[in-house]
Order: sequence, then structure tokens, then C-alpha cells
Amino acid sequence: MQDNWQRTIEYVRLSLTEACNFCCPYCRPEAIAPESQTNLLSPDEWLVVLGAFHKLGVRALRLTGGEPLLYPKLDELLHKLQARQWFEDVSMTTNGSLLAKRAKELQQLGLNRVNISFDAVDELTFDIRTGRTGQLPDVMEGIEAALAAGFTSVKINTVLMEPMSDDMVRSLLAYMEKWPVIWRFIEYMPFQGDAFRGPTFEEWQAQLTRICGGPLIPVEKNGAKKSSKRKSVKGFGPATYYALPQGPVVGFIFPMSHSYCHECNRVRLTSDGRLRLCLLRDDEADLVSLVRKGMGVDELADHIVSVLQLRREQHEGPEMAAPKREMWRIGG
Repeated sequence: MQDNWQRTIEYVRLSLTEACNFCCPYCRPEAIAPESQTNLLSPDEWLVVLGAFHKLGVRALRLTGGEPLLYPKLDELLHKLQARQWFEDVSMTTNGSLLAKRAKELQQLGLNRVNISFDAVDELTFDIRTGRTGQLPDVMEGIEAALAAGFTSVKINTVLMEPMSDDMVRSLLAYMEKWPVIWRFIEYMPFQGDAFRGPTFEEWQAQLTRICGGPLIPVEKNGAKKSSKRKSVKGFGPATYYALPQGPVVGFIFPMSHSYCHECNRVRLTSDGRLRLCLLRDDEADLVSLVRKGMGVDELADHIVSVLQLRREQHEGPEMAAPKREMWRIGG
């Protein structure tokens, strides 16, 4: 399946709910709207949509939110996906606070990989980043449980809200040595209407290189295309991966200062059943209404192909205006 710029779409991100038990400042406001857990799509409604994407050749599915572990029928959806074996990779992005008791069960239900949002390793900064207090131990327990559960990989996502001090970077490096994870650093995006803050791709790469005392070695991905015999990382997303001189692998996701629009291979499904063509643009198409009117998989697949031809070539970068949908309503 290709869009009008001949980019192959093989990866879908599905936001199951807008609800979240954290209030990270780059994502959502302090108030959580009560309607965020009402009018959710049922597993069977999602299966019609996902069946259409399967027919069109999508290979990878990522479940997001909000916090996807708050979706009340998550186990049912995973069970039905496991029975169908539509996707070669089913993964999830979570804040990790609810993961400790469910990690093994999710792995047994067919969840292959998990990414955990983790923006600081000290309690005070973590409280500020999440808008909550006392959650750091639960998230760390969730990370440990994920590592013990047998997932194909566990990745940590850290949003760079502003430049980090060298001491903060060294603290993260210490945890990279402790946990066998792949740590990914994500560029701050101005979803709350404020200005782009940096650091840029080049600035962050230079800081890590200086602190590590040696060059970062490029690492290939083996999700979207076949890899050579070089060290590789499983993934269908946009991250650029490097091995640190000490051995751990880190990922860079910098859509503002290091755009990957020319190779973008994914679309997003919002929790209210809309197909969003770009994270940083407001182009959307209503799918759930068509499903609820009885449209089947084949006809829906044809509709999705036509909608994909409306994708833009790229977003505006650091000068972009804030999207009308907030991050927490997209599942970014």
C-alpha cells in the first residue's frame, strides 16, 4: 500500500483511549476529561478497521493511548488479534505505571514488544515530568517486569523537553548499563502551542559523543527492510539508532530538526476512530462511522487507499503551528 508520494505504508499506530493517569506537560492538560473513557470503539469495531489494513499489507501494529492499559477490553482485543495472526509485530507504548502486574500476561496474549515512557531517573524531575507524585517506583517496577516477561525487546522513550546537563545524561547512561534496554530520545514537539526548544539532532549527538568519549556507531533496523550482518534493532518506526562506545544502543527520534517525512511508513488511528495521516498535521478521515454503518473490510480497505492519496509530502518543521488536536488526543 502506497500513498501519493510512493511511500509504502506498513505500520499503524492505534490509540485505544485518550485516558491517562499521568499529565506530562508536553502531552496533556492537568484536567482529564471524563468522556475520554466513553464511546470507545469495541474490539470487534477495531478488528474491522485492522482487517482492512491487514488486507492492504500493513505488517506492524502499535497500541498507544493515552495509556493503553486503561482500555477496558485490551485483553479481549489482544486475544482476537493473536487468533488472527494478521501482523508480524504487535507492540505497545505505555507509561509503565500499571505494567508490573500485567507484563507477563500481555506477552502471553501475543504482545511482542513494549516501549515505556521514562523522562527522568530522579524522583523530583520525574514528578514534574509526569504531573504526579510518587509514581517513579511503580514505573521502575514495570520496566523490571517487562524485562522479565520475555518480550522481543523493551525500549525506553525519553522526551528531551530542554537541553540536559551532563550530570543528567550520565545518570541515564548508568541505567543503560543496568537495564538491557534500547533507550530512545525524542525531540520535543510544540503540541501545547509553545516554541520549539531543542536540543536538535546534531546537538544531542554531539553531547552524547563528548560524554561517552568516543563516536556513536550507526546501527541498522531490521523491521522495515532486510538488514545486513551488521548489528541491528527490531523496529518499524522512525528512530535512527547508534551504539555507544560502551555497547548500549540508543535511538534518536527528531522529527522537527531531522525530518524523516520522505520515508514515513505509518498512519495513526485515534481513539475516536479517525485515520490521521500525519502526527503534525490535522488531516483526518472518519472510519468509525463507516464501520458502524455496516461497511465491511473490503470496501473499507478501498476507502483507506483513496484517503491515503491526500497525504502531504511533509510537515512545516520547527515553524509549524500547534495542531488542533492535542498530543493526548492523537496517541503520538
